[in-house]
Amino acid sequence: MPDNTDRPTDAPAGDAARRDVVSGICGPVLDPILLSVAIFWGGNFVAYKYLMDAIPPRGLLAARFISITLILLIALEFRGRLRSGNSRGMWLRLFLAGVLIMGVQQVLFVSGLDLTAAGEGSLIFTTAPIFTALMSAAIGQERITPANWLGITGAMAGTALVILGGAGATHVPETRIAGDLLMLASSLGYALFMVVSKPLMERYGALKVVGFAYLFGILVVVPFGGRQMIAADWTALGPAGWFSMFWLVILAGAYGFLAWYWRISKTTASRVAVYQYIVPVVALVTAAILLGERPTIPQIAGATLVLAGLYFARRPQPGGCPASSP
Repeated sequence: MPDNTDRPTDAPAGDAARRDVVSGICGPVLDPILLSVAIFWGGNFVAYKYLMDAIPPRGLLAARFISITLILLIALEFRGRLRSGNSRGMWLRLFLAGVLIMGVQQVLFVSGLDLTAAGEGSLIFTTAPIFTALMSAAIGQERITPANWLGITGAMAGTALVILGGAGATHVPETRIAGDLLMLASSLGYALFMVVSKPLMERYGALKVVGFAYLFGILVVVPFGGRQMIAADWTALGPAGWFSMFWLVILAGAYGFLAWYWRISKTTASRVAVYQYIVPVVALVTAAILLGERPTIPQIAGATLVLAGLYFARRPQPGGCPASSP
């Protein structure tokens, strides 16, 4: 990752807008970094479900969370930013973001995924950009147009179809409703972190904010799953299991979060969140191939409605690509 990935930009607004168009964040060209993260996160659901057969979900979360935290802190120390550039005012906000949002959100995510199907869970979690848009509008970061409202309504209706239409789907736990609701709550927490973290990242950098948020999130995650992590039989994991751990920790974890939030620090959170709707497509395909999951007709209709709704909900306003959020 380039050397300036964790520093805010001071470029003029016009330059920021041109960078957004070139990178594809609001233009027709795909951003390869965001696209790669979306693919890794899509496979994240399947990797989690595969590993949950061998490792208790709570222990799996604790191991992943601790590993990612160590990687991020080592990266901060390597770049000389672990102890430099800090201010007294940042600690309370980072503590609250780490404990109340990051830690709790991850607990909700793993608990929900354990109770539902990988593809279904990914579709529910895809509502995060909707919550992001609503929160951003509520605090004045963005304006929601009539087309955006149409998309939000459609996506929420599609989400209801995914949840209610899952009866009879193959390879779906009986606890799927509870799991879906937990995934929806996790989606809300993720959106909240996206919005809350943006001003922090603009001042302190994505690497520092995500790293310390994970560090404080340990206060929630370790009590939740530390005992199961220690008791788990990690020697039972074969090559496929360790590759899944590599996917969870490195590809979807350390790289995924850093790249995603770095892009948020360079543009509006909702414009980055557009790539979120690539995630369930990857998750559904890989879950069907590797886990044998088969969604029902109502769920397929709901998924289509969710993705179409997300397109309109995240559709940029007329007049071109705006610069970074004020």
